[in-house]
Parts: sequence; C-alpha cells; structure tokens
Amino acid sequence: MGSMASKSTWGKEGGPVRSTPDARGRGRGYPALDGLRGLAAIIVVYYHVTGVATGFQGGIFGHGYLAVDLFFALSGFVLFHAYDDRFRRGLSVGTFLRLRLIRLYPLYAVGLLIGLAANMLILLIDPPQAMTGGRLLSSIATGLVLLPSLPPTGDLFPLNGPCWTLMLELMANILMAILWRRIGVRSMVVLCATLAVILTVYGTAHGDVAAGDKWNSLLFGLVRCALSFSIGILVRLLSGGRATGPAPGNVMVGLLCLSLAALLIWSPPAQYAALYDLGFILVASPLFILLGSRITPSGPTARLCTLSGGTSYALYVTHCPMIGVVLLWSYTTGTLVYRDHLLLFASGYTLVFAALAYGLDRLYDVPVRRWLGRQQGRTASKASPASPPVPDHGRAA
Repeated sequence: MGSMASKSTWGKEGGPVRSTPDARGRGRGYPALDGLRGLAAIIVVYYHVTGVATGFQGGIFGHGYLAVDLFFALSGFVLFHAYDDRFRRGLSVGTFLRLRLIRLYPLYAVGLLIGLAANMLILLIDPPQAMTGGRLLSSIATGLVLLPSLPPTGDLFPLNGPCWTLMLELMANILMAILWRRIGVRSMVVLCATLAVILTVYGTAHGDVAAGDKWNSLLFGLVRCALSFSIGILVRLLSGGRATGPAPGNVMVGLLCLSLAALLIWSPPAQYAALYDLGFILVASPLFILLGSRITPSGPTARLCTLSGGTSYALYVTHCPMIGVVLLWSYTTGTLVYRDHLLLFASGYTLVFAALAYGLDRLYDVPVRRWLGRQQGRTASKASPASPPVPDHGRAA
C-alpha cells in the first residue's frame, strides 16, 4: 500500500508464512510441532509490530523473520510425511495441487480482503500513503490468483506482505509432487548442500538472510524456501517420522518452546547476524523438527499445542495489514502509546488477532475446507470411480 506500507508494514523481508498441514492422514499427528508452529506465529506478530514501530532497526524480536525458515522446514517435513505414501498409491499432481489450494486459499482470501480494507482506511487517514489507480487494481488482480504484484511495486504482495511465503511454498509443494520419484537421501543432501552454499554467500554479503518479500530479493527468497523445505524433507527421510511416548513429552515440549522463543527473540550483534541466521536455518531448525517429531505431549499441553498450531495459519495470514493502519492513525492523532509501551501494545495487538484467528479457523476455514473437500472428493470419484477417495488432511496450519 503506498510508501508507508512498503517500507514498514511488511518489514525488511515480509515476515513468515507458511501454512503447514498436519499428518493426521497418516494416522498420527505431531502435536509438539503444532506447538512450535503456533509459538513461531505469535513471535511473527511481535516481530512485525515492533519492527514497524522501530523501523526494523534490530533489537528485541529483530530476528523473528527466521520463523519463516522454520515454517518452510516444517512444511517440507509434514507434507512429505503426509503425502509420500499417497503418491506411491497414485495421487496425481493435479489432485495434490487442488488439495493444497483448498488448504491455503480460503484464509488467504480473507487476508487479501483485510489488506484491501486496510488500504481503504489508509486512504482516509493519509491519502498519499495508500495505493490507488492502476497499481491497486493490478495488485488485486494478481493477488486473487496468488501471484506477485507487477513491478515496480517493490513489495511482491503490497496488500498483505507475508503472502510471498505462501506463493513460494506452493511452488515448493508443486515441485515436490512433480519430482517425488527422485527424492531420496542422497539427492536431498546434494540439494541442501548446494542451496546452503548459495545462501551462505548471500547472507555473508548482505549481513543477514532477511530476503524474499520484494522483487529485488525474490531470488534469495526462493533459495530460502527451497533450502528449508528440502531440509524438512531430509529430516523426514532420515528420521522415519517416528514419535516416542508421551513421557516426558510435556517437559520436553516446554523446553523446546523456550529454546525457540529465545532464538527468535534475541538479536546478536550485527557483525554476527548472518552467522546466527545460517546457524538457525542449518542447525537449530532441523533439530527442532527432529526433536519435536519424536515427542508426544499429553493432556492440556497436547491440547494447547494443537490449538495454537491449528490457528497459526489464520493468525499469520491476517495479522499484518492492519499494523500500518493502527500505527499511522496513532501517529497522525498524536496517540503514540506504542512508543512508550511497545511490548504492551504488541501484546494487545497479538491477543486481538489471535482471537480473530481462532474465530476464523473454527467458524470459517474448517467448514469451508470441509465443503470444498467434499466437492473435491465427488469430482475425483466421477473422474476415476476405481480410485480410492482422497480425504482432506484435517486442520492445522
């Protein structure tokens, strides 16, 4: 949306995103991974709110963008776990793509509508900061089909910045389906090593790996997505997706969440930022997934993990557009509470959108996807009566 949105609403790299379905289609979910994903989504909101308010000058939550890489890796792990056997049984690329769109698009459409509403509010508050005319129309047209806005907009998705991650994830999903027969430990090791070298060169030259949300950094956003997604697949191949029993699952989940929060909240000295980012992507992220996939929490801990993971995608895809509106209104009216009480402001904002995400997930996304899944099942049955039905993979982001 205008200059303010392009410079501040989405931050220096646009924020995480990713939606990662669970593996209930294979008979067992990963509640610990759900919990990590939910926590990461919350930290993303803090990252964007504090970043917009401070101009993304580092400090607390300054490396929250690394949640993007965790989301990509989670997606690679869980999707390969959920669909590997189904590809073996003949699931087509087209059917897989339809299932992924059923999972991603309903909430993506809501996020796009919120972005349009935010742009209209900015037009009322400070017209020069809003998108208008051909730029707005082209952003709507491309956004409707989950494609980036036309150059030279700068931001790939100016109406809802984090959606660049959804576009790249969908591309990774399609490539996984097309190249499924060639996926093995050796090929993934070679691919991960090659991409790691490329990202290391970029990160060293750039100072960090915060890239992907703008046209001038799209190439390295592709590398980020491909590397982390491939790491997730490799972890799944090496681990076999095995989970341990519940004890001491609750304690271990708590320790994993505390460790993840510490890594995403803390910011190292600037001269070590690239090394820190690469260490998270290449070492910490796969360890979180490996350990999380082997832990099974129980009781309230398991329910909290499932709840937070289930609403994480809704929170991720809806929270960003209104940040610029709220802060622009605060600035123009002189209500600068976010400067004096930034963490309190960020906490309140996060709670509001977490509640919205919960409502959207339960009252909109789940029923819509269930209905779309039934339509998909009927279409598949008519096209191939002898084929087994292809169920939706349940909830989770």
